[in-house]
Amino acid sequence: MDTLLQLMEVYGYAAMFVAMVAENANIPIPSEVVLGFAGFLISQHIFDFWTTFIIACAAGVTGSILSYWLGSYGGRPLLLKYGKYIFFNEKKFNMAEKMFNKYGGIAVIICRCLPGVRTFISFPAGIARYPFGRFVLFTIIGTIPWTLLLVWAGSVLGSHWRDLIQYNHQLLIGMGIVCAVIAVVGLWKYRRSRNRRQTE
Repeated sequence: MDTLLQLMEVYGYAAMFVAMVAENANIPIPSEVVLGFAGFLISQHIFDFWTTFIIACAAGVTGSILSYWLGSYGGRPLLLKYGKYIFFNEKKFNMAEKMFNKYGGIAVIICRCLPGVRTFISFPAGIARYPFGRFVLFTIIGTIPWTLLLVWAGSVLGSHWRDLIQYNHQLLIGMGIVCAVIAVVGLWKYRRSRNRRQTE
């Protein structure tokens, strides 16, 4: 991880973008490391808060789309064949797959806000050929609060940003709950607005 942090210091937003794309494409790079350190760089006036947030969200959606396409065109055989080369976590994938099979599109939003399974939900959505436009929309809704809170937490913690890593379970679970609530409220408002336009 130290190499990644050095790359972010040297290459800035570009390195952060690549790291977040990889993380959201199921390569095990913890988002709390990338975004926590990005928050630290914000506190040092090296990164800008809103630029960091926008680029991180764009990277998250990009990586999720890559994972969706891999699921759509390669399916489970691709994952079982090549997953071992990226330290694939089958337990977390199975958890995400069960969530998706049970809740469908809503699982895309909820899982995006849950540590551990957030990046794995894209693959079963792709396997199921879930409508792409809806998948992207739900991914954006779920990505925004998680990214915003991690970047903000890193910027507030400053030089203590590693607290997000050293003890992150309760913090991330709490953040995940907040993110899930925000995402569900956002979806509810979107659907309400859409239904209102349709009735008009």
